[in-house]
Amino acid sequence: MVRLIFIVFLSASILSLCSCDMQSIKRDLPQVKIGSAPPEFYSYTLEGEEVKLHNYYGKIVMLVFWKTWCEACKQELQEMTYVQEKYRKYLTILAINMGESKDAVRFFKRRLRLNFPVLMDQDLIISTSYGIVVWPTTILINKEGLVHWTGVGLETGKIKKEIEILSKS
Repeated sequence: MVRLIFIVFLSASILSLCSCDMQSIKRDLPQVKIGSAPPEFYSYTLEGEEVKLHNYYGKIVMLVFWKTWCEACKQELQEMTYVQEKYRKYLTILAINMGESKDAVRFFKRRLRLNFPVLMDQDLIISTSYGIVVWPTTILINKEGLVHWTGVGLETGKIKKEIEILSKS
């Protein structure tokens, strides 16, 4: 019994240290604010096409920051293929992979049959400029080029609701 209490206490202590460290990391990174212009970036798709964020203004833009090993990312990206299809007149999804190899990302994209551009952020410049520390992180940008909504984790229902709101404005 004493051993069990010790293990629980040790686990709680380690978790609290991790969350404290995560908070300090988050505090030191830039934060994307609702109603503000997001950081501009350019990148390349897996197919080698240049992508500049400002070229998509006039449409709703969804940025999804993700990793191939993240199960919630996989679920969200799969669901977003249906969202992209439904709202293709209004919406552009840009899936930004963070720091992984092109081969791994290419395999992942093909396996999930993603129907939107997948961008590479191998040096983490884009994700750092957005303050990303958790996956998936989703950012919705309105037609005027301002941040409308941000979410962390698997929030498919909320994302759909926000896209519906933006598509009517």
